[in-house]
Amino acid sequence: MAKEQNFEGLGVAPGIAIGPAYVRESGAVDVPERRILKKEVPGEQRRLAASVRLARRQIKALQKRAADTPGAAGEELTILLDAYLQMLEDSRLVRGAQRRIAAARINAEAAVNAEIADIAKVFQAMDDAYIAARLDDIREVGNRLQRNLTRTPIRPFSAVPEGSVIIAEQLTPADTAQLDPARIAGAATMLGGTEGHTAIMARALGLPTVLGVSGLIEGVNTGDMVIVDGATGQVIVNPAPRTIAAHERRRADLARQTRRLDRLRSLAAITRDGTEINLQANVELPIEMATVAQAGAAGIGLLRSEFMFMNRDDIPSEDEQTQALVDVIGVMGDRPVTVRTLDVGAEKPVAALLNGIDEGAVSTLGLRGIRLSLAQVDVLETQFRAILRAGNRGHVRILLPMVSNVAEVRKAREILKRAAAKLRRRRVKIPEHLPPVGVMIEVPGAALAADAL
Repeated sequence: MAKEQNFEGLGVAPGIAIGPAYVRESGAVDVPERRILKKEVPGEQRRLAASVRLARRQIKALQKRAADTPGAAGEELTILLDAYLQMLEDSRLVRGAQRRIAAARINAEAAVNAEIADIAKVFQAMDDAYIAARLDDIREVGNRLQRNLTRTPIRPFSAVPEGSVIIAEQLTPADTAQLDPARIAGAATMLGGTEGHTAIMARALGLPTVLGVSGLIEGVNTGDMVIVDGATGQVIVNPAPRTIAAHERRRADLARQTRRLDRLRSLAAITRDGTEINLQANVELPIEMATVAQAGAAGIGLLRSEFMFMNRDDIPSEDEQTQALVDVIGVMGDRPVTVRTLDVGAEKPVAALLNGIDEGAVSTLGLRGIRLSLAQVDVLETQFRAILRAGNRGHVRILLPMVSNVAEVRKAREILKRAAAKLRRRRVKIPEHLPPVGVMIEVPGAALAADAL
């Protein structure tokens, strides 16, 4: 009998899965890279353009499937696929690859690889797990382009035996969306993290999932019995009978607890002594909104606005930002939504923010957050106008990041008042009263000046 092996990873979707392993090959695309002649450049650019068009058709087909996917998973997949389609428009990935074909005289596959590698360097250098995790989305779109260019088929999950636990090097969000929890017990992968779309999709599906399990592929074969604990991040290969029995008891206990909590979801959070607890959500991506609403959150205590600025070389327009915020606020109805203004530093995906600014001045606690926004007043004012316009659809509040003194708050409020005045002159409908403005206490100066702030 094989010896029991224990692996540790990141539990991203709670629940316990017990079943035979189905090891899925990496599916890596064998990408040919070669130099090309000048006369071949137009042909390679046409190949890339054709790959982009095919990828758009494929994603639109997935959107139709998403429309038939019930509950939060379908809603989240729809939002994710919309984002993929945007990346296949005039994005840095597509534009950059087209330029590389001509500038470096390389084939389309090599150009896509090189552009993703450059984007990866920027994202991986960021001191922010959320922003760095967006790299997975760009890689997924790039991988789809490579498959189309090399005519590599996408492998379906229909052949996976019922009750199996998927073991893979990586699962993309689109892969995860194909997993039917009624047929698949759970999943574990070597790559991935808590901030990515794969984790979000797994939670929406209610599929016990562990990501980031080092050495997993080498330690398990198809058919091996596997336990995946999506809460603790534990993966057990070839568990002993008593280990299986213990986890079966835990799974039954969790099922009973979940049924009990489901009945309490819509009730007010009040302690025994009558104190009401206002429990709100922390939202990083619009894709999370379906789960937030389903959980019965009393509001959004922190909506990170960085998602609107990712994977683009320019600053999103006032209309674009307004629509993105309206989509979130609309889900919450009259429940409060606290929008944090942009908190980035020298990240190249929003390099337009740094126009005229010495990148050396930007550091972890230097020119970032509200300081960077105040250095680019037009960008902050545009964001304020979008928040004010979206605030007409619900209850909105504003949060300023990386504040260190009262002067920064005063200046930000002046810009907010100016933004409101401009909108009123344009006869744009906004709330009668300006939304409340708060600060994040996250630097020493803010902590020392907390009373004044």
